[in-house]
Parts: sequence; structure tokens; C-alpha cells
Amino acid sequence: MGGLAIEDPTEAAKHQYSSSRFINTPLVELILSDGSEGGTIANVESCAAKNKKECEEAAQERAELELKSIVSEADDRLKRALELNSEQGSSSWLSARPLKHLDHELNQREFVDAIRLRYGFHFSDLPSKCGCGADNNADHALICKVGGFDIWRHDHLRDTMAELFRYAGLKPVNTEQLLLPCEGHTFPVSANTRDDARMDIVCRGLWRDMEASYLDVRVFHPNAPSYQKTSIAQLHRTHQNQKKMAYLRRVLNVEQGSFTPLVFATSGGFAPEVKRVLECVGNKICSKHQEGLSETMSFIRQKLRFSLLRSTLVALRGTKRRVVPFMPSEVDFRVT
Repeated sequence: MGGLAIEDPTEAAKHQYSSSRFINTPLVELILSDGSEGGTIANVESCAAKNKKECEEAAQERAELELKSIVSEADDRLKRALELNSEQGSSSWLSARPLKHLDHELNQREFVDAIRLRYGFHFSDLPSKCGCGADNNADHALICKVGGFDIWRHDHLRDTMAELFRYAGLKPVNTEQLLLPCEGHTFPVSANTRDDARMDIVCRGLWRDMEASYLDVRVFHPNAPSYQKTSIAQLHRTHQNQKKMAYLRRVLNVEQGSFTPLVFATSGGFAPEVKRVLECVGNKICSKHQEGLSETMSFIRQKLRFSLLRSTLVALRGTKRRVVPFMPSEVDFRVT
């Protein structure tokens, strides 16, 4: 629902106590009757399971009512933050174990920054001016081109996706592969027909055996000023369609393969096409490594979320300045 799943213990204790008594009522009655009323352990377990389900449904209703109350009093920025945090995958980093070998650990400042970004809180310790000369804040830091952090974020996520494909047994998996020349073909004006056009990920066997699958990554910041009045779902559709207009017909007609856009938000959410890809990869990982589907999908979402989160946190506080080369492009080292 966009929260941190941390309850107020003074309020939660009352509900948990009443739920515990309600769930265990059949067992208490069986013990007090000493079995004289014909009750059995099987009946007790059945009744307890039914009572537990009722308690869980009641807890869900309370949480939804509390969320509605919070949203009704929230400003527009917090409402949008809660909407972003409710997207599948955006909150997966909060439930991940801080395992270093999986790169799932955050230091104190990274964790605080991640919480601030999650709810759109103000950053009082960021420089007032960006290296590009514009007024600086968290939203500007995540869309500024100076410093190349947007490219690094894209490349880091691309490499993480490629790593997941290889772990699922897809081969070969190539990154930044050049597309075939498209002379002799006619495409819409929006299509990318450049000779040096590349595809982020190319693999075989994703959708069908031996079929070449072409996938291109895009990461956008949903709180950019130009996106403020656009819904999250519409943003995902827009970026998906832009990628398809640029590459779909070229891949279908020239490469004779399938094309799938991989659109992610810096908040951790992803477009419907990404969901289809992750489900397919998750099933392949389950088959190859004999893992449970639920655990596998959780691992995939956490892996991608930490990739986005780390690159986003680096962009937030990274040094942004126009770099002036300190060496000429060609150096004769024999002169020195």
C-alpha cells in the first residue's frame, strides 16, 4: 500500500490479542470439554484456519481504511509517492535481507536517502546549485544529464537484466549489439534507421526456442516536472510506445525477431511488458534451478530494485560538473 509495514504497537496489540483469542477459541473449547462433545483435532484445525482467514481479512480492511484516511489528508506530492510505492516491485528492497554477497546492503545515509526519495521528503543537505547551473533538488538530480549518471543508471540496469537472462539459461545473451543495416526498407519517421543503432539486450529462447529476442531498456523519473500531471500508468504506456515506434518494425522486418521494451521508473515500478518478461524469466529459472516460483520472483524483483536504487542514490549525490579533459586526445609517451 506504499507504507513501511511498521505498525504502532500500542494500537496493533489490541487487535492482535483479540485475533489470537478468536483463532484459538475452538482449541480452548476442546480442552475445556475434554473431548466429551465429540470434537477432534481435525475440526479444531479447520475452525482455527477459518477464523484466521477472517482475522486477516479484517486486518486488510483496517489497513485500507487507514490508507484512505492518510490519502484524504495528504498533499499532491505525498499522494503521488504513495501511488508510486504501491507499484509492484517498488517496495521489494524493504523486505530484502541485507546480504552483502547479493549487494543488498545499504549504509546509514543511503537508507535515509532512500526513505526520503520514497516519500518525496525534502533534502536539506543537497547543493543549492547543480553543476549544469540550474537550481538543484532531488528531482533535478535524477534527470540532469551532466555527469552521465543517467547513462550509468541505464547501463547498470541493462547489465542486471542480462545477468538474469544468463542465469535463466538463455544463450547467447549479448549487450549493445549493432542492428543490421535497413537500406531497402521503408519505416515511419519515428523509427530509428541509423546504421549505428544498437539494441541493449539480444538473446535467444526467451519467448520461443531459437527465436531472437531484442530488448531495449529505458529508465524515467516519474516526478520530473514535465510528468507531474500525467498518471503513472500513462507514463509507462507512453515510454513503451515510444520504444516500439523506434524499433519494433525494424526488428520484425530486418532482424526477423521479436522486440520488447523494458521500461522502468526510478521509483522501482515497471511497465506491463516488463512484467511479462520477468514472469517468463522466473519460470525458466524455476525449471533450470528447481526453485519455487514465489521465491524466484521475489529474488528477481529485489535484484532489479537494488540495481535501480543504488544507481539512483549515486545520481542523487554524485558530483555533477562539466569535465574538461586534462590530457590531449593523443599522447606520445616517448616524449615524457
